[in-house]
Amino acid sequence: MADIEDIIAWCRQEQARLTQRLEQLQSGRLRIVEKHAQAPGWLEIDTTAQSMDLCRQYMSELSAIIARHPEIIPAPAQPPAPPPRMVPPVPPPAAAVAAAPRPLLTDPTHPGWVNGWGVVKGRPPKWQFAGIYETHAAADEAAAKAGEGYYARWGGYNARTKEFTSGPSFSGA
Repeated sequence: MADIEDIIAWCRQEQARLTQRLEQLQSGRLRIVEKHAQAPGWLEIDTTAQSMDLCRQYMSELSAIIARHPEIIPAPAQPPAPPPRMVPPVPPPAAAVAAAPRPLLTDPTHPGWVNGWGVVKGRPPKWQFAGIYETHAAADEAAAKAGEGYYARWGGYNARTKEFTSGPSFSGA
């Protein structure tokens, strides 16, 4: 019985929508035109009257469906769930951050690899790797200490093979 209740509820909702559209068409706030390509431009044909007739026909069909089941009173529609809200995380105290460095992000799809900001010089595959860091700021600081030509770049690092990989770069670096 729940299925027919859903159908009747939809019919009532669609009837209300069509009633509103018919009011807009009749008042002139809404106009329907068909455009046909015709040299040198477009030919516009007003089809508002046909649209009003279709609205009336559809409303009549919906009324017939509702009339077949007068005993069914659809349950009131549940309001949609509110969208999830982003709650910003509370940053830890500065003393705790300085005392305990956080580990780099491990890559779940590639065991043995970590993701972070690598400090490199040159271009792949022949770049020189100087280290990997958790934050861009830390990597920039390390790049400045490493010497001229080193820069920070996001990527993955495997400590066992000493391999650093990164995607394409769209900057001039």
